[in-house]
Amino acid sequence: MVKLLYLKMVRDMRKSLAAYLICILVVGVGFCGYCVLSVAADHLTASQKALYESSAFADGFAEVHEAPAAMSRRLEQIPGIGQAGGRIVKEVRLADTGDEEAYLLLISYEPGGLDVPMLFQGADALQGKRQAVVGNAFLNARGLEPGDKLRILISGKEVELEITGGGISPENIYIVRNIAEMIPDPETYDAAFIPYDTMAELFGMENLANNFDFILLPGYTVEDVKEEVETLLDPYGCYRVYGRKDQTSASIMESELEQLDAMAAVVPVLFLAVAAIILYITMHRMMDQQRIQIGTMRAMGIPRKIIGIHYLGYGAFIGVLGGAAGGLLGNVCARPLVEYYRTYFNLPEASAPISMKYLLFGILLAGSFCALVSFQASRRVAASAPAEAMRPPAPKSAKATAAERIPGFLNLFTVPGIMAVRGIGRNKKRSVLSLIGIACAFMITATLVSMNSLLDVYLLDYLQKLQKQDYTVYFEEPLKTSRVTGSVQSSLIERAEPFAEVPAVLMGDEAEMDVTVQAIPRDSELCHLYDEQGRTLHVASEGVVISVHMARTLDVKVGDQIDVKIAYPQERISSAAVTGILEQYLGTTVYMSCEGLGKISEYRDVCTGLFLKTAQGAEEEVRELFEESPVVAGVQSRQIRLQKWDTMMQSFELMIGCMVFLGILIGLSVLHTSALISFEELKRELSTMMMLGLRPGQCLEVLSVGQWILTAGGIIIGIPLTFAASRAISLTMTTEMYSIPDFASVDALAVSAVLMFGAVFVSSRLMLGKLRRISPVELLTERE
Repeated sequence: MVKLLYLKMVRDMRKSLAAYLICILVVGVGFCGYCVLSVAADHLTASQKALYESSAFADGFAEVHEAPAAMSRRLEQIPGIGQAGGRIVKEVRLADTGDEEAYLLLISYEPGGLDVPMLFQGADALQGKRQAVVGNAFLNARGLEPGDKLRILISGKEVELEITGGGISPENIYIVRNIAEMIPDPETYDAAFIPYDTMAELFGMENLANNFDFILLPGYTVEDVKEEVETLLDPYGCYRVYGRKDQTSASIMESELEQLDAMAAVVPVLFLAVAAIILYITMHRMMDQQRIQIGTMRAMGIPRKIIGIHYLGYGAFIGVLGGAAGGLLGNVCARPLVEYYRTYFNLPEASAPISMKYLLFGILLAGSFCALVSFQASRRVAASAPAEAMRPPAPKSAKATAAERIPGFLNLFTVPGIMAVRGIGRNKKRSVLSLIGIACAFMITATLVSMNSLLDVYLLDYLQKLQKQDYTVYFEEPLKTSRVTGSVQSSLIERAEPFAEVPAVLMGDEAEMDVTVQAIPRDSELCHLYDEQGRTLHVASEGVVISVHMARTLDVKVGDQIDVKIAYPQERISSAAVTGILEQYLGTTVYMSCEGLGKISEYRDVCTGLFLKTAQGAEEEVRELFEESPVVAGVQSRQIRLQKWDTMMQSFELMIGCMVFLGILIGLSVLHTSALISFEELKRELSTMMMLGLRPGQCLEVLSVGQWILTAGGIIIGIPLTFAASRAISLTMTTEMYSIPDFASVDALAVSAVLMFGAVFVSSRLMLGKLRRISPVELLTERE
């Protein structure tokens, strides 16, 4: 009996092979995505753990202006701190890099101490020698190796360093010059690790440190010791004290791992939901067709339990096959994803065996879920009495549907079109399920298309709308503004605007944020601030302009007072009014006027950099002029940054395009499955219409009109779902360094609607091919 029922299942599946293959494909894609994301997250977590242990990554950090290195011993006396160390952290520019600006973040270390580099090649640098362990990604990007020389600029003087090795530490897993850069570029910015004695000699900081790291004792958190650390270091200009979770590199890594876990949880649910719709529609149609077979089996004494298990096996078979295929493919595809992440995250290798855990979980979950769907679709007929099961289903209602009652509505359609409209109303369950599937597909497609606009909001708007300068010049130390502006009078420079950047802390009633205050001229033309409505903002003589991200985090609005703490050269806490909220979601820059900064700090009539607008064709001369100055720490070109982002966006858009294709594939799967079932149901009617002289293209309207209507309805339902998904992503992916706005846009919705209608067109073309292969005479001579 079991063998006969198995053969029957195989025969039934062959009859609707296309629908079942689509279902297997959807399940497989869903669990492939689940396995890829989960396995990649496991590999990255293992790599991260290995790096943290090898590097002795600290639990907390304190940034100061300059303090005795021996203060680390005082830090160890604070209850909760086990080990502490003092280091020197400085950013330098590389010499002779041509048109390209390149910088290194120099970090001192002592072998056996905290935050040491994990070597990938070569050996440690020797104390007292001008040697360095340079970021491994930097060496690979520039084709360097141990034994090569690097020339850096310190206070305008060239210093040569020997590369002894390549390595990484948790502080350069994901290293960017500032958070507004977003994506690392190891060729132009990375870390280099130099013995403390060498760093102290290079920068004249013997027995001094500007950064402290420490390990906490079990049971303690950074918040437990933060106040005492700040009190101890405040006399030396303590800028900020923060934990591992707020360290930029580690924070971004943790955020990415959390996002991978969240996506791994969502992806299989979405695809299983779509697979359930396809499977239910297919199974429900088959159960109506096999009522007589079920009644006969019941009359022969086959228990309803056996019949139920038989039909449950359809879904179990689909789920197991799709889950296994997706799990195996996902394990294979995880490696390329891990390698893709390693182009942005500097992590050591981790073993990558096939994960049986996710493979088995995928098989069990997909098999159980699809079996449950089959059971739901078949239980009513399978549990009925033999006589009832053998009775044909009651004819569907012939009453006019709600759409037909709309005056003039049917006049919009031909006779085949009216048949399609009536078919929607008389197959309510199938129509509702198709609507849900199309709405889900539209939501996925529209959400992914909308994500392209995030790059515009995050970076291109920042580089094109907010910044108007050609170059940004950074000084080694604060300089008198009057001296700087007097020295840059040149026909090569159309406009020069000084600015001052100061580390600070914004303190609200319930939260606080570490920020950088950037003071600009009140009449600035090279730094264009604007609000969410696109209106221009100007810094006032007093008060601050903060970003949307900060306003949300601190729960403040225009007109509210907020405390600003500036630690150096003298700690001052001042109250300032929020005079504007800037449409910026990335970074931690607060804007105010130069006069306003002077009122709340000791930074009066000083600047730490210049915004430059150069004369046409003079860009190169101006850059070279400033790069040769001993007081200049760096010169950054806005145009070069834009060019890099254009290149990076191409890779991002390709990835988004692949995911958008999956969304369209889901919509096409639902539409084509529904059309296939309608085709099988109406095959005799379609043959009759063709015998009466209608062409296949005219008969197609019986199927396609319904698809167009259902797709339009699915899009209407999918629009609020897209906005809900956008809001959910915005809330779950917000961190202290950035937030994500509600990014669903009208343009993205329009593009997605066109793509979904394109899926309808493809489905219609496929069905037209089937119609052309119908032989009306043969079909009409068959018995029903």
